[in-house]
Amino acid sequence: MQITQNLKLKQSQSLVMTPQLQQAIKLLQLTNLELSDLVNKELEENPFLEDSKFEENKEVTDHENETDSLDEEFVSKDSMDSEIKSEAYDNCWDKELNCNNKSQNYETIDPGSIAEQTVSEEITLKSVLTDQANLEFDKDEEKFVSRVLIDYIDSSGWMTKNLKEISEIIGCEENKVQTILDRMKDFEPSGVFAQNLQECLTIQLKAKELFNEKIKILLENFDLLAAGEIKTICKQGKLSREEIVENLAVIRQMNPKPGNIYSTTENNIFHPDVIVKSKNNTWEVELNQSTLPKVVVNENYVNELNNLNCSQGDKKFITESIGSAKWLVKAIEQRNITTLKISSEIVQQQKEFFEKGLSYLKPMILKDVAKKIGMHESTVSRVTSAKLMLTPRGIFDMKHFFSASINSTEKGESYSAASVRETLKNLISSEPLNQPFSDEVIVSKLQKEGINLARRTVAKYRELMCIPSSAERRKIMKIQNISI
Repeated sequence: MQITQNLKLKQSQSLVMTPQLQQAIKLLQLTNLELSDLVNKELEENPFLEDSKFEENKEVTDHENETDSLDEEFVSKDSMDSEIKSEAYDNCWDKELNCNNKSQNYETIDPGSIAEQTVSEEITLKSVLTDQANLEFDKDEEKFVSRVLIDYIDSSGWMTKNLKEISEIIGCEENKVQTILDRMKDFEPSGVFAQNLQECLTIQLKAKELFNEKIKILLENFDLLAAGEIKTICKQGKLSREEIVENLAVIRQMNPKPGNIYSTTENNIFHPDVIVKSKNNTWEVELNQSTLPKVVVNENYVNELNNLNCSQGDKKFITESIGSAKWLVKAIEQRNITTLKISSEIVQQQKEFFEKGLSYLKPMILKDVAKKIGMHESTVSRVTSAKLMLTPRGIFDMKHFFSASINSTEKGESYSAASVRETLKNLISSEPLNQPFSDEVIVSKLQKEGINLARRTVAKYRELMCIPSSAERRKIMKIQNISI
């Protein structure tokens, strides 16, 4: 056997994950806000990229500042100079000050204070408490501790840390902090600076002079009251059922979260990526242009640099930067087209949901959309990840429209898991007083509506929606209807 060396040619196809392809895949799963952050970084690093939104605003501003003719420009400037230099104007202004505003010294007015007065400040819980603390405390140390305590309350008005931790943080004795806190518990709204629900209700009841020994017994046995152990409370507290009903009605008049009457600056603001509108009995889908970045390649800058005699290193940098800028613009455009195409197909397949509600959400998986638009399932998954869709029925995560199929008792029909959960929720909300449906009863009722579901699946869906068991619901009903 002779061993020889030969040269052979062989053709093969393989997918190579280039850095640009990886970046394009990454762009698909970015939300509009995340894409804006990425574009802003590229604008800083690449001199050939330009924000088209900024240029549009600049053109509008320049156009507004333009005059119709050169003569008009001269006329306007001459008239302005004459107004400024006119002694009659100065005398008139002084006269106005002397006649109409004798008591006010305009020279001492801070320009910033005038601007602040024109802006209506939003009243928040912490601003209200701070104003009360400034009036209540005179010493600097007390004011400092009060500001720290205000910082450690949540939007409901409750304390988020115990006094020991706060005293260690600020380096103050715990008894001093406790004294200041006790004074601040008299602040409005009544019930703030409480550390638990019982204390919050106690503060409010004492402020309204409604606190008594019977209410004190109910608050001390709050766990038993929540569990519906009315007989135990009657026995331990030596109270009759009528006394419990009467005092419980008083407690229900209090506000367990007094701070919620004020607005908070920490509200979650959702920025949808896709907007769905109903127009002429059809559904229109569009991208949210307000949060979508717009970048273009500055062709004028490119042409200017091409006419210059640059070194090899500069030419290499220019070529790479231009190529990167053009690729990014193309990749963003492709990302937007893909997002719009997938969103439109989702709306097309879920028309009944947009028209009738959550109960009509059809079962749909990634493959259903991918097959219609001719894309891979992974592409659909990336595009719908973490993106929000604004619809006439509210803001939804795009993943919300994908749901598993639940078998029906009738052949040829199926239900989405989301619509089944909605039906389950409606069944439980309409159950009779003091007779909550067990999971077995719910299974039979769902079967009557054509939904074939196992008991363990009902229990799983119920837990996902944070709905307690029938035994727990019976206790809750007993508390809610104790005054009946």
